Amino acid sequence: MFCIECGFYLPSVAPLGEEPTSNREGGTCSKRRRQDDGPPQSGRNSRALPRLQVLSSGRQIPFPPGRKVEIGRLDSVHGIFPDVDLTAEGGHEGGVSRRHCRICIDEGALFVEDLGSANGTRLNGERIRPHLRHPVNHSDELQLGSVKLRVLTRD
Repeated sequence: MFCIECGFYLPSVAPLGEEPTSNREGGTCSKRRRQDDGPPQSGRNSRALPRLQVLSSGRQIPFPPGRKVEIGRLDSVHGIFPDVDLTAEGGHEGGVSRRHCRICIDEGALFVEDLGSANGTRLNGERIRPHLRHPVNHSDELQLGSVKLRVLTRD
């Protein structure tokens, strides 16, 4: 379930100490921006927020607004609520870690950073080094475990 206004993934349970992200009637999210999130991106790719396309299904997942987007699997028991949850895309079976990688937007440019995931992150087929930012361009392919995604930055 995603917010109809901003595309934020609305998990059914909010982390402890955080207010709920939606009302039961499906209203828009009221998630507070984290301090490390800046204003919505600006610069050369500011026309549209980036999206991830799941290659196996073709489904597109919009990025929530912000400068840092964490991708992984939801684990409400341990309080892990990634910005982009790949559980429904076969994330658990496909080897996606709970906190797998992060995509950062810096002056309109995109970067991916593996967060020390168990099965690694691949960018266009090449395994990237954990905890280092790697530039990502329109139509680049990310592989998290065995789940393949395409990064879309244009319409």
